[in-house]
Amino acid sequence: MADSTVSKFKLWVFAVSAAAVSACGDAPAPQQAMLPSVIVNTAHTEEITPKTEIVGRTRASEDVVIKSQIQGQLLQRSFIEGDDVTAGDLLFEIDPATYKAELAQQHAVLKQAVASRDVAVMNWERGRRLLPDGMISAQDMDELTSRKLTTAAGVVQAEAAVQAAELQLSYTKVYAPISGRISHSKVSTGDIITPQSEMANLVQLQPMWVNFQVPEKGLITAQQNFSKAEQREVKITDIVMRLRLPNGTMFDEIGHIDFVGNRVDAATGTLPVRATFKNDDKLMLPGLFVTLVIESPITESALLIPQAAVQEDQQGRFVMVLNEQDEVQKRIVKLGDRFGVEWRVLGGLKDGERIVVEGLQKIRPGIKVNPVEQEVVPFKEDEQS
Repeated sequence: MADSTVSKFKLWVFAVSAAAVSACGDAPAPQQAMLPSVIVNTAHTEEITPKTEIVGRTRASEDVVIKSQIQGQLLQRSFIEGDDVTAGDLLFEIDPATYKAELAQQHAVLKQAVASRDVAVMNWERGRRLLPDGMISAQDMDELTSRKLTTAAGVVQAEAAVQAAELQLSYTKVYAPISGRISHSKVSTGDIITPQSEMANLVQLQPMWVNFQVPEKGLITAQQNFSKAEQREVKITDIVMRLRLPNGTMFDEIGHIDFVGNRVDAATGTLPVRATFKNDDKLMLPGLFVTLVIESPITESALLIPQAAVQEDQQGRFVMVLNEQDEVQKRIVKLGDRFGVEWRVLGGLKDGERIVVEGLQKIRPGIKVNPVEQEVVPFKEDEQS
């Protein structure tokens, strides 16, 4: 009986052990770690119009300093300070009394000179008739001729003096030489004005000039690009100039280059260039700092990537690239200008390569990832910064 009980116990232990072994064999294997998901984009080639931004300063197309050319007491000012005036408008009037008296005196001198000339001419005519009969000597005739010529010169001199007096009298009224906006008056009624006294300033606001400087490096690049443009019959006047005002808004008018300097400044290494803009509304004033957005006259192909994909460390700017096995590689890149939300790639990438744009904090070089394609938004020219 005891042996039978022991045998049953052994069979039960064996069955339990077998069940346990069977249960261990059916247990699921540990799952592998999930791959990090990242958003990827593809480096793509687009046709772009290269643009450059340069800071410039506005300048009036005409800037005139109004000065007196005579001395006298200022009688009146005939304009409203800060107002727009038209060429020929009366601005100032200086007391003309002294200059009227001088003119009257010169007229009297002229009359005297004319009378002397007329007498000399009559005497010369009389002597010319008497000379053949020997009634006057040749020497006397020479004196009559000299007198005639001298008095004739005296008339010319007196006429010139009259003209000079008239000119001086005209200077008592100061007129606007150009149309433009007048400054505040720098003299007051009753002041004694002296020659070359600065009385006011007048600026022409239409058109408006914008002066800027092109660095040496940019100049060579621009010349090379323009040489390509010349092969396509493109002129420098075809370069489109847009203007960003100090408040960040874009100016409505489009400008064009109308002057390029003939030498590079040795001190600054820059070339002076000027653009002209219509300013019908007179929104721009001289002296403003503005940003010129210069568009190239030709289009070209460029490799573009999203700005979100670009990182930077001590080695420079880099992106995370995925190979065919979806493994992450760090790639140093050389970047050019920005176009909207994209960078132009000058080196380090090829068209069609995949780059990580989101999830960069979860990856490192060498690991494998689960890539999710991002929809590519076509670049628009008006998005360039």
